[in-house]
Amino acid sequence: MTACRDKGEAVSASKRASAKGSEHGPCSGKAGLGFTLIELLVVIAVIALLMAILTPVLHRAREAARRTACLGNLRQMQVGWQAYAEDHDGLIVNGEAWDVAVHAFNGTPFLIGTSQLVPHPASLAEADALMRTGALASYVGSAGVYHCPSRYRQPVFADPSRFRWPGTEWLSSYGIVSSMNCFRIDERAAFESAFTKRHGPSRVPLYVTRLAELNPPGASLRIVFLDGGFPTWHPNGGCGADYMIFGLNGVIDFSETRIWAPIHHGNGTCMSFADGHGQYWKWKDPRTVPMAQACLDWYAGGEAVMPSPPPDPENQDRIDLYQAIWGRRP
Repeated sequence: MTACRDKGEAVSASKRASAKGSEHGPCSGKAGLGFTLIELLVVIAVIALLMAILTPVLHRAREAARRTACLGNLRQMQVGWQAYAEDHDGLIVNGEAWDVAVHAFNGTPFLIGTSQLVPHPASLAEADALMRTGALASYVGSAGVYHCPSRYRQPVFADPSRFRWPGTEWLSSYGIVSSMNCFRIDERAAFESAFTKRHGPSRVPLYVTRLAELNPPGASLRIVFLDGGFPTWHPNGGCGADYMIFGLNGVIDFSETRIWAPIHHGNGTCMSFADGHGQYWKWKDPRTVPMAQACLDWYAGGEAVMPSPPPDPENQDRIDLYQAIWGRRP
């Protein structure tokens, strides 16, 4: 009797084991421990969706951090600019980036103190050494302050002769605007006369050489440093950071336009004002960014002819920037 019971239990256990083993067999109709093809596709789709959502967010977060660093650089340079003026009885620093000797009466240029036509440093170290010769070098400390973390990089061409401005990516993308002690005295007088003839007299001087000349309209309304994304000065260094936006004669002829507005900070740029504060301006006029992008495409593509935009006197971005630079409406 006992033997029969043991034999029956053994057979029953064998059946249970066989049934258990067949639960995940090829004919069981149930999934195994791995993923099915549909499940894998769903997982991949979810990951792709998350990447599509998170990548722009991460990009914006990174750019926000770089923008904060850029504004910090500008504030440090602005403090140096103010300290220089206070050490020189209110006379502000030469706003030119470098000098070709003919402008020497403005004082040592703020960025590069050695006389040369166009600097083409062969390395970052060489560029930093050049920028330590400028009038503001002792006021700002490290030459790293001159480097915007979002500045444009020099495009790489197979043919080195296609470089636009070799070595300039290592120079500062920050420049002082044309109204702040730039140009020769005779040039200033000619521009002032032409502007007065066109717009009438004003209590606001076009060209500021001393702190006392910031009023009116007031130091908080006058840009000093502008981040152009890369060095945006005329090759002789004798004009300001707004050259690629307004051209050489933009102060008197608003129809002369280049519209190479810097867009490396989220379709905008950063600047500092004479009272010491910094601002980020995001361009709002729908015509500004497309034209700037066309210029950047030209810069990177190596084409011979730079895009030439038509006159755009109604562009509100240009109007606002002009007023903050010159203290007057165009």
